[in-house]
Amino acid sequence: MPRLRVLLSTFREAVHQQKALEVAPADLDIEILSRPTPEQLAERLPGFDVLMTERLGVVSAAAIENARGLRLIQRLGRMTHDIDLDAARRAGIPVCNWPLRSCTMVAEHVMTQLLGLAKRVREGENTLRQPDRNGGREPRKCDGNYFAINWTGRQGIRPVAGSAVGIMGFGEVGAELALRLKPFDCRILYNKRTRLPGGVEETFGMSYADADTIRAESDFLCLLLPHIAGPQPAVGRDFIAGMKDGACLISAGSSSTLDEAAAAEAFRSGKLSGVATDGWAWEPLLPGNPLLGLADDPDANVIFTPHTAGGSLTPADISANRRREWHNIERLAKGEPLLNRVA
Repeated sequence: MPRLRVLLSTFREAVHQQKALEVAPADLDIEILSRPTPEQLAERLPGFDVLMTERLGVVSAAAIENARGLRLIQRLGRMTHDIDLDAARRAGIPVCNWPLRSCTMVAEHVMTQLLGLAKRVREGENTLRQPDRNGGREPRKCDGNYFAINWTGRQGIRPVAGSAVGIMGFGEVGAELALRLKPFDCRILYNKRTRLPGGVEETFGMSYADADTIRAESDFLCLLLPHIAGPQPAVGRDFIAGMKDGACLISAGSSSTLDEAAAAEAFRSGKLSGVATDGWAWEPLLPGNPLLGLADDPDANVIFTPHTAGGSLTPADISANRRREWHNIERLAKGEPLLNRVA
């Protein structure tokens, strides 16, 4: 059987490209095309059996129409809005997506952060540990007629329903997060460099907002930004100053996008009512990290984790997850039905 020729189009860094190759099936001929323009992709694609496109990248009608011999377009990720699905249907080329487990894990972690801050879980647990937790009230056995709602008199517990949740940096993690937020009946705002088509916004139940609007209107602002090179973090004092008073700030994107000292200062001043972060400017942490000091107060509405949003996976687990991303191509080679077909 002839070896399948696979063109891997990716905008990710070299370390991720190498890991993809390390777990790829040995019986494939693979070529990587890094950060191609739509025209470059269209020029290179003819002659390949499979186009694997990682997370994003325009696959135009011209590219599909000129792709002699192409048998599958495999998107690594959930979103396929930048692939011309109508052109693929006309050409009889199946298009499949592959939601990424790592992105799902991070989205779940952000939901944990968001709900933990909204419900002030850390403060509530600490209150129950205190000798005066009953507030002078005598305990009584609960039954159908008696229960002591909020007997410790906690304040500031808020709903997610009806709140505005902002997502800054809308990629695959943002998509998974939006899907999980949608049933909470909240207003979902998103911001990214290029606005998504209206149909995509409708699918995820969200609205586009520019940077000034999303920070000013979000009750919970989730930072999922990629690494942005520059002398200062992308989210610093000026940005935080423009946020809604009493908002919660959640950071689970690339490390070093948040000015940690500015976030700590805003929390102490009351500008922010909650802060959660998973990625840090220095990892492991430097002594005296300004955010971590907030956790010295067990009642502080903060949630800090050691870059574990992606889970506690071993290298073997990570390799197995990456290996599964090639599963549809193996099914194609064997003549088996494809999974997650969208066109």
